[in-house]
Amino acid sequence: MNDYDSIKETVFNYCEGYRKKDRERLEKAFALEIANMMGYKKNEEGKLELFVMTMRDAIDEWVAPDYTPFEFADGKMLAVDIFSVVGATVLFDFGGRYLESYQLAKIDGEWRIVNKFIVDP
Repeated sequence: MNDYDSIKETVFNYCEGYRKKDRERLEKAFALEIANMMGYKKNEEGKLELFVMTMRDAIDEWVAPDYTPFEFADGKMLAVDIFSVVGATVLFDFGGRYLESYQLAKIDGEWRIVNKFIVDP
């Protein structure tokens, strides 16, 4: 599989893992030892608020029995930049709900998301 297809598969694992609350797929998408999620989400007053959390904590939240994943029809990769043999970035539209940027590293021959930056438009 070429790098582009491998990156696409990683992002698909994240999306489907989130949608189906599938810890195995989510953990396959991220480099859990180092991965973080940060960005801007709207607070209760509707103002953008900067936050940061580890991907381990995010995944624990997403697969918890009382968590309901938001519905999204289609997500799509808007841009993929493979800038080296071990580094890439992806700009992703999460079904119109969030715009996200992923930084990926090739670790032991597999692409993993090491950082996720999110903006609540």
